[in-house]
Amino acid sequence: MSTPAVLKAYQAKATLLQQEITALKGIINRYSVLRLGIFVLAILTVYLLFDYGLGVVAITGIVMLVAFLILVKIQFKKQAIYQFKVVQLMLLQNEISIINGEKSVYNNGSQFADPQHPYSDDLDVFGENAVFAYINRCATLDGNKLLAKFLKDVASKIVIEERQEAIQELIAHEEETLDFRTRLFNLDIKQVGIITHFFNSLLSKELSFIKSPSVKLITLLTPILNIGLLIIAIIFNGVFWSILTLSLLFSGVAALFFKRRIDVIHQQISESAVVLESYSVNLKWMEETEWNSTLLNNITNTIKRKPSLNSEIKTLSKILIDLNYRLNPIAGIFLNLFFQWDLRCIKKLNDWEAKNQSQLINGFEALAQFEVFISLVVLDHNHPDWIYPEISESPHFKGESVGHFLIDEHKRVNNDFSLAPQVTVDVITGSNMAGKSTFLRTIGVNMILAYAGAKVCASVFETSIFKLISYMRIKDSLADQTSTFKAEIDRLKMILDFTLAHQDSFVLIDEMLRGTNSRDKYLGSKVFIKKLISQETPGFIATHDLQVAELEKHYPTQLRNFHFDIQLEKGEMFFDYKIKKGECKTFNASLLLKAIGLSLEE
Repeated sequence: MSTPAVLKAYQAKATLLQQEITALKGIINRYSVLRLGIFVLAILTVYLLFDYGLGVVAITGIVMLVAFLILVKIQFKKQAIYQFKVVQLMLLQNEISIINGEKSVYNNGSQFADPQHPYSDDLDVFGENAVFAYINRCATLDGNKLLAKFLKDVASKIVIEERQEAIQELIAHEEETLDFRTRLFNLDIKQVGIITHFFNSLLSKELSFIKSPSVKLITLLTPILNIGLLIIAIIFNGVFWSILTLSLLFSGVAALFFKRRIDVIHQQISESAVVLESYSVNLKWMEETEWNSTLLNNITNTIKRKPSLNSEIKTLSKILIDLNYRLNPIAGIFLNLFFQWDLRCIKKLNDWEAKNQSQLINGFEALAQFEVFISLVVLDHNHPDWIYPEISESPHFKGESVGHFLIDEHKRVNNDFSLAPQVTVDVITGSNMAGKSTFLRTIGVNMILAYAGAKVCASVFETSIFKLISYMRIKDSLADQTSTFKAEIDRLKMILDFTLAHQDSFVLIDEMLRGTNSRDKYLGSKVFIKKLISQETPGFIATHDLQVAELEKHYPTQLRNFHFDIQLEKGEMFFDYKIKKGECKTFNASLLLKAIGLSLEE
């Protein structure tokens, strides 16, 4: 399947889903009309039957209320399906947008940007139109953090290969992973943190009152007494209606007495039911699927138990949904008067907390890990022409048709490149706009994907594990009273310290020492390159300065020259963006000046 075929498949699914959404909306509207009809009918029936006695009115009212609640429940389920499909359609349309070069609806990771990181700022890892924004499909805060860690930290060969294995197993679960993402996308990610903190630190204290013997007695006897009195009053009429009224009054007073304490608990977790229900369904799929890959097995083993964690979270979600009935004035008053509903829900919450509190965090962590792998699965699915890199033990790099995936594929120019068998510093010369910086970033971002365990934009990609460090965007700072030159010196020192500490470093430098004169720039570049050569640190040095290329004469086996040049055709110049061996012989400044009537020879 090619990228156009992937796009066509997404569009076909989106069209079908839109039809289902339209049909569901019609069904939901019909249920709304039915609910209104039941409500009007209930009022009319009570009015017509009022003269037949309170028993008849009570039975009729209960029947109508039950019918109304059944319709509410059915409509709620249809509404949930409708909302699910609306979100799913939006996610499919998001994939279409990303393939077409538009922005993603997911977080772009700008909060993880760090100018002091060895490479993430220079290689556009975080922020708009960056690597993270392109591949992220994580909705939870923990998932976003973990994906950022994948892109900022270099994993070992074993871990990378285990990640590749996990991603390739998940690719067979396309529908399930889309459902997984849909359940999480519209959730309030802050609620997960609230739930975690509440269950870890606050809930046990807030629930202490429910353990009182008097509260237990009230919770136990209220439904038995009130339902019993209602049945007796309907059968025998008379004074029993008065006794029922007194019992309901006492029940109401008891409910009001505990209302403040229950409000505190409910306020903390009232919005958590939807989060937990979505989590439980995802955890169920994670637990019940037979995984063959090592990583997916290890992750799911942390949450497997009897009864299963997903069923326990589903139980908690149901408790919270039941507690939310208190938000409906009619249902809340009825349930609390007859059943002490709020206290019963709080008691169930207390029992659940005592049994499951320690397991909840494991479930959240496992789900975040799956989110990250599913993000890389989507990358795999959207780019069937990309490949999984081969990871070597000894220092090595070979790439064919390597491209920068953030550049539109119709405009992207891919390149082949290999490191020499021995360690070298590779100097890349050429004009502005010729492609030097893009080439450095192309190799860098694909290495980042490779080390995360993902596919890379290439036809061949073999690499050992390097610790990348770059020097591309150097900024001055008025706040820190830092000049551009001082910022450059600080970055060079950082690179020297880093490469001395890490024998497996790989350096990417684009035009060093821009903040000084040409002589100092050359001398500084020269001594820096000599330092890299002496400590056998490989890397790319992109520069306009042809004098740097002349160092190859002094270090013929330790320094290689490559270049990007200008092509001339019918008096017009253009760039082919292809890397070539040797130093650059043509620069665009003289050609541009000549075009406006100036000649450097004058």
